[in-house]
Amino acid sequence: MSDRLKKTGPLAISIGVIAFLWSEFTLNFNLHWFTVADGVFGKFGLPQSFQLVLPATFVTWGLYYALGADRNALRKTLIGCTTGTIGAIVIMTLGPSLAGLPNLWGLSLAIAIVGAGLVLLSTLTEELSAAPAFACAASVLFWWFATGLDNYVAGGHGPHTVAALGLALTTHPLAAGTGALGGLFSTPWPWVALSTWVSLLCGPLLGVVSRVLAGVPARISASTTGQVRPGVTA
Repeated sequence: MSDRLKKTGPLAISIGVIAFLWSEFTLNFNLHWFTVADGVFGKFGLPQSFQLVLPATFVTWGLYYALGADRNALRKTLIGCTTGTIGAIVIMTLGPSLAGLPNLWGLSLAIAIVGAGLVLLSTLTEELSAAPAFACAASVLFWWFATGLDNYVAGGHGPHTVAALGLALTTHPLAAGTGALGGLFSTPWPWVALSTWVSLLCGPLLGVVSRVLAGVPARISASTTGQVRPGVTA
């Protein structure tokens, strides 16, 4: 047990510290620093169209470790971020064009087509693995649903004005397409794709940083104890 803690302890600390710093940066970026106007929703600001999607980053950070936390895992995860985002873009555009609100079969058919396409794409090369692409496409769709289903729901992109947001919260009933927190996160669908893609790409990069930092104590210990290099006699 103690040996396992010694091995995993530095990694746990590294991940915890980086997770805290990234979460603090992301949340402040969205709700205080990069906003249309501050202090709109209580003490929070109205975010710009581009946002950092915190859950998406943790999805690909976990994927990086699940795939082996090496160069091959980094490459597979980064490729999955792009192929998954492209698949989600197809769903967000093809689905509503096949069947608009309130019909749902267009979205369902688009999801089925993209899912099958990602599986077929994975047969071309091992690096186009379907599992990372599925997870990344799901992350984009999650943010699309959370931010108002723009392009499927009329006005789903949100007003992004203080006056319109207040009206939506006090006068008109909230409905599908309003977006999270009464429209606070309502976002145009192209920005949904871009925001989530950038956030997905950050995940494996944070994984690399956490892995490197976790190895620092061992390297320091090796240098201070004066370990003998192979082939050198004391």
